[in-house]
Amino acid sequence: MKLALLGVGNAGTRIVDALLAAEKRVDRPVTREQVLAFNTTPSAFAETTHIDDERQVVVGDIHPDVVQPEETVDGDETDRGDGDETGDGDSDGHETVREGVAGDPELGVEVARDDLPEIRRALDMVDDTEVDAAMIVAGLGGGTGCGVGAVLLEELKAIYEIPVYVLGVLPTGEESDRRAWTAARAIRTFVPLADSVIPVDNESWIAIHGNTESYETLNRALATRIVSVFGAGERDNQPLSEVRMDPNDVRRVLEVGGLATVGYAKTDLDPVSESWLTRLRRLLGRDVPEPEPQTDAVSIKKLVQRAVDSELTLPCDIATADRVLLVLSGPPTELSRKGFETGRYLLEDETGTVEVLAGDEPLPGATRVTATILLSNVTGVPRIEALQQRAVDYQHAQGLSTTDDQSGEDGDQSDEGGDQLTETDHGFDFQDDELVGGDGDIEEETVDPEDDKAADGTVDSETDTAEDDPETEPQEQ
Repeated sequence: MKLALLGVGNAGTRIVDALLAAEKRVDRPVTREQVLAFNTTPSAFAETTHIDDERQVVVGDIHPDVVQPEETVDGDETDRGDGDETGDGDSDGHETVREGVAGDPELGVEVARDDLPEIRRALDMVDDTEVDAAMIVAGLGGGTGCGVGAVLLEELKAIYEIPVYVLGVLPTGEESDRRAWTAARAIRTFVPLADSVIPVDNESWIAIHGNTESYETLNRALATRIVSVFGAGERDNQPLSEVRMDPNDVRRVLEVGGLATVGYAKTDLDPVSESWLTRLRRLLGRDVPEPEPQTDAVSIKKLVQRAVDSELTLPCDIATADRVLLVLSGPPTELSRKGFETGRYLLEDETGTVEVLAGDEPLPGATRVTATILLSNVTGVPRIEALQQRAVDYQHAQGLSTTDDQSGEDGDQSDEGGDQLTETDHGFDFQDDELVGGDGDIEEETVDPEDDKAADGTVDSETDTAEDDPETEPQEQ
């Protein structure tokens, strides 16, 4: 599947940069250069190496409330909002100097709407006829990714006929309660509008691997998973597969909406050494038997099981998934049809759904076999439930209305229940004391696009990853 990637905020920009690096490294042309990055501070683009200058779009640079780096004073944490809000802070919980919209999603929405003409001119650089879907990439705990991201999502849904997905990073427990509140509101907004939302939970990966890795490492691991799913079958001159992947397969799995998650596992293959006699026979044009496969149906089944048990981008009860996609990649001789079907049956048993689509990706000369799974419309997600509860607790502790903490400034309109409703209610508030969906599930409400301005969390995946090193990227030749 060919994707138009649109990074928003610091996190989105860095992750898109990692995705572009991954597609070049493993020769999977996913984007075909259909890429844009939006931010409220131009300094964030200095960290990128794969996004062309003309595709870096600064939003709100002339807005009076947007704080540019040259305007900040080292150590100043009081530009906007509460004292522990860091704007585009690091996902390891470290506080940073306030820049851009300083973690204020309402300001993010405001500057994006003011700069809609500039955003639309930038979108003209993306040829949506060259891609199968678009993906907004952002953090969900700050002001830019979800404030600007929500307006961008509205715009894309209005002008594109292709699916629009959201890849969003959740803030960790070490980050401020306000960022958790913003992220919960963001999920409330994005889920009804986007064709599917793929949250990335740093917290679960940190719990397993500790705070020892860098943002770059986690971003590379995330890029591995995303490129493995969406880039399957996109190599030029790729050998024919037994069960060919098609963009419609990915689209069909994600079309049910809701939250999706991705798992990934690999098996490294031992290098095959040939004897001098075998090499001589090959040089003489004699028939040389192929080496025995190192993977059989049992080993493929174990590989798929490890992908199920791996650090999913969003840990969840996989039995709640509506649809599943399995992608097996590796040397053609290692992708046995029997093993392929065995992995598929395992997923049917584990998830309880018969809607399991699968495809293989033969990669001659590859040194590993990988299994990547995509689970769509998952529920029963403890991390989302905890995030929502934390958001509600913060809301009450701060005495905030069910819309936003600045509602009183815009002219309140109180309803009979006493909650304040204003024009800044963008559909991502919590009603009374209830969690979204009541039991932690996302409530699929219809949200008017005019009301659907969200909250951004430019939280970058920068903590730890199970993918350790560059060798965990998708299959390389």
